[in-house]
Amino acid sequence: MKNALTTVQASTNYHTPAAEVSDKLELSEQCIREFVKSRIPRLVKSSSRALLVEEMEICSGYVRVDLAVIGDHFIGIELKGPKDNVTRLPRQVKAYSQCFDRVVLVVHESLAQKARPIIPDWWGLVVSLQKGNQLSYKFERRPKPNPDLDLDVLLSLLWREEMDSLLADLLGIMPKPRATKKTIRAELLSQVAPPVMHRAILKKLRDRTNWRSIPIHR
Repeated sequence: MKNALTTVQASTNYHTPAAEVSDKLELSEQCIREFVKSRIPRLVKSSSRALLVEEMEICSGYVRVDLAVIGDHFIGIELKGPKDNVTRLPRQVKAYSQCFDRVVLVVHESLAQKARPIIPDWWGLVVSLQKGNQLSYKFERRPKPNPDLDLDVLLSLLWREEMDSLLADLLGIMPKPRATKKTIRAELLSQVAPPVMHRAILKKLRDRTNWRSIPIHR
């Protein structure tokens, strides 16, 4: 897969040394989160500066994704630990599938069987396992491009001033008096080619200042 998660291979196992596991050998969501975060710099390839945002709100705050990677592509990573359940997964599938270019579910082995039939075929799937005093992570399926990306939903992630800036940058105009975010989105989407719009949105997200993002590639 070009420029996103290119080094992830299906059915690949990564092991965490016993020294990194708690005395009780308990695999928590936080343990899974730290493992995934530690490997994102190696797994995500981006020609642009890439950022990691934890607990990012999407769909007007309707849901939050555990980890969001913003680079050449917008990648969502959802984590399900042993104490979680899949109750919210159908709602998350609907929301994530609107705005992310690719999505990866990292799920504990106890939930994998329930999660598999819920997620779309284009989602990536990583199963976390525990064998003795080692934790391992099996890449069952690599993520594929989202076949139904909704640019309007992706555009709605921008702040009002960022949308106004896009109007100036891409169309050379300023918003009309009393224009709403919805009407600005409609104007942009009707006049800007989708690939150009997609790149511009991700650049605005990467260029944000005073935001709780962590650089991945400098």
